[in-house]
Amino acid sequence: MVLFSTKQVVYSVYSFTVNLLVQQLPETILIEEVLHTLYTTPLLPWLRNQDTPPVFDRRTPSCERGYIGCWKIDDDVLWLIGLHAWRQGTFTRVSDLFHGKREVAAAWFSGPLVVEPAASEISHGALPKLRTLLVEAGRVIGEYDGSAGPDTQSH
Repeated sequence: MVLFSTKQVVYSVYSFTVNLLVQQLPETILIEEVLHTLYTTPLLPWLRNQDTPPVFDRRTPSCERGYIGCWKIDDDVLWLIGLHAWRQGTFTRVSDLFHGKREVAAAWFSGPLVVEPAASEISHGALPKLRTLLVEAGRVIGEYDGSAGPDTQSH
């Protein structure tokens, strides 16, 4: 008994591989009123900690997580200030997940935030130098550039 044809299996493997290779849409973060690209997903630990985590619609292969968060650092505190997501066909905002609050301090997040410099900070033709902010319970406790390690942290 044959459950799948060779053509179906090849297509499935191809489709799976292509989805893995699609660059994902990054999140954004405001640092000192300048918008940066954020290559970390600080909402993920909060989502995983929910009794019934929300399931977001995946509307494009370039956003497998199903949402894009917008963040800011204000007085060394990480804040979730925006969310672009859909659940069961309904647009979802920060206030929909956090009981009407429009902005939420991300006290659940500890770890590195990998940030790309703003376009205005990158020299023409140069590769962007990533920087990493070290966060503990939602507070920035240090920082280092992409070529250094945490031993050289400052803040």
